[in-house]
Amino acid sequence: MAAVRSAAYWGDPLLVERALGEALAALGPVRRVVLFGDEPCRERLLAELEAVDLFGERRAIVVRRADPLVGEGWLERALSRGLPPDAALFLVGADLKGPAVRKVEEARAFPTPTGRALREVARGLLAEAGLPALPFVLDLLVEASGGDTLRLAREVEKLALWKGARLSPEGLSRVLYFSGGAPYPYLDAVGSGDVRRALGELRRLLQGGASPSALFFSLVGHVRALLATLAAEAGGRAPAGPPWLVRRRLDQARRWGEARLVKLLACLQELDLAVKTGQLSPEAALYRFTLELPGRG
Repeated sequence: MAAVRSAAYWGDPLLVERALGEALAALGPVRRVVLFGDEPCRERLLAELEAVDLFGERRAIVVRRADPLVGEGWLERALSRGLPPDAALFLVGADLKGPAVRKVEEARAFPTPTGRALREVARGLLAEAGLPALPFVLDLLVEASGGDTLRLAREVEKLALWKGARLSPEGLSRVLYFSGGAPYPYLDAVGSGDVRRALGELRRLLQGGASPSALFFSLVGHVRALLATLAAEAGGRAPAGPPWLVRRRLDQARRWGEARLVKLLACLQELDLAVKTGQLSPEAALYRFTLELPGRG
């Protein structure tokens, strides 16, 4: 790609980091100056933008969490005057809106991918890692990531450690989740409000060596995923995940409804606090939550 000397990237963290990496690579060897827009950095940033390096060294100034800065007049004026010939500036953040964004050479927003777009991100990451993008692998990756692209990248890195090994779908699920096996049956029973089945699956997982802490984390993620699925449907967006999982989540999310899902999440937050303060063990928190499902359904 042609090198740009000023850019603003915002949106999905993984896609933003990849765009930034490509832009920096196009510049060639440079000294990186990293600043944070939500910390005091005005004087340092202005000094970098207004002066040539004493030794003529080329610089790439990267301002992370730049959201608070892009509306500042002083930054717009500095960019209007032009960058020093040895400097490049990159602004990255969550949602960059302001006059400074209009002054850079390249401004790009990266929406968080869902549906097919998320599968394509997974496919690309697998290709870069030299791993085959089999359909069931893509399904597992998308589900294990919970729609979080940074977590998706970490799961691919985890799979890359097993490169060359022959892993069944069950083996892959254990790699992507935890040693006790994938918690699908338990999470499905919880989402369906089936207490008897949920208790049986919970007992099976824990007796099989599953980490209670990891399972609690997966439970929180499942409730959040149900809420996200409802929100995506209401907003006319494609929910994250393979089609079969999206259908199942929609069924469960509609059964509970947004208000009761929010209450479930609040309950999990209270139990998490009890665990962290030593009032409950993670295993006890799981059993309490599961047993109290009828009163929340």
